[in-house]
Amino acid sequence: MVVGLSGGQDSLCLLHALRNSALGWTVVAVHVDHALRATSAADSEQVRALGERLGTRVEVVRVDVPAHRRRLGRGTSVQLAARGARYQALAVASARLDAAAIFVGHTADDQAETLLLHLLRGSGSAGLVGMRTWALVEPSAWGPAVEHLGQPPQPGTWLARPLLGVERRTTLAYCQMYGLPVIEDPSNRLRAYTRNRVRLDLLPALEAFNPAIRRVLSRTAGLLAEDEESLRSITEDLHARLACATETGPISYPRTAWSALPRGLQRRLLREGIRTLRGTLVNVSLGALDDALDFVTPVRAGRRSYDLPGGLRLRAERERLYLEAREGLNLAGA
Repeated sequence: MVVGLSGGQDSLCLLHALRNSALGWTVVAVHVDHALRATSAADSEQVRALGERLGTRVEVVRVDVPAHRRRLGRGTSVQLAARGARYQALAVASARLDAAAIFVGHTADDQAETLLLHLLRGSGSAGLVGMRTWALVEPSAWGPAVEHLGQPPQPGTWLARPLLGVERRTTLAYCQMYGLPVIEDPSNRLRAYTRNRVRLDLLPALEAFNPAIRRVLSRTAGLLAEDEESLRSITEDLHARLACATETGPISYPRTAWSALPRGLQRRLLREGIRTLRGTLVNVSLGALDDALDFVTPVRAGRRSYDLPGGLRLRAERERLYLEAREGLNLAGA
């Protein structure tokens, strides 16, 4: 297995626990150097030495975050670009080492922070589910391929978060109990990053209302994940029954059956159609989906088509709705 090792308490706790378990798995730690600090190379060597002290082989992979950020486009934060580059580096290492999965040290605190971040950004229910303990992740979720890694991530990479039900204070206590020297990332204290402000300011404020807020938010994310899985299954079945498609042509839906659906299922059906044609929902906003749904209603019946992000168009005819590529656009490069 590949373990993402930052040197912080969570990843160090995870590596030590797996390394000393009775599972008998081969563990290789991968440290991703984001090269965002002048001391990053020295810090990486410190992490390498720490891992080897624990009897674990450590590979260090350096990524060009600014270059990846430019490829992701305007408005992408440094942290989001770093995350995408980091996971791609871990996925490439996992494929090269023929690993069963990538293991990362996300905790219940990370889950609570993620839910709050998505809530602050106005995410729908799909965004509020947070992270899953096990997830089969497609490379497109991390943005365009990071060129200097030498090869693109392979489709269908398993990502495991075995500490997702464990609080951060527990991983710290674990490291203290075993005398593990934690390497602190100073950027985790910078309030310039929204996640840090959620961790340092918002969560402590919420604890004044409910001391168990981290566990509550983590449990809420888990319940929403179960509901989301049910709705995903319903949507996939509905799409299979209603959608007509050819290998090269548009996807069409019967307009009467579409109109009879609740708006929430219409939105999910449209998302599923976009995913089918493009292979990704990256850069498809909730606002664009709602505008398209408004176009379909009788109030907007005078218009014949609505242009969606990613080179797609929703076109309305008397009997059917058509989701198709706009003329002259190649969906593979959209």
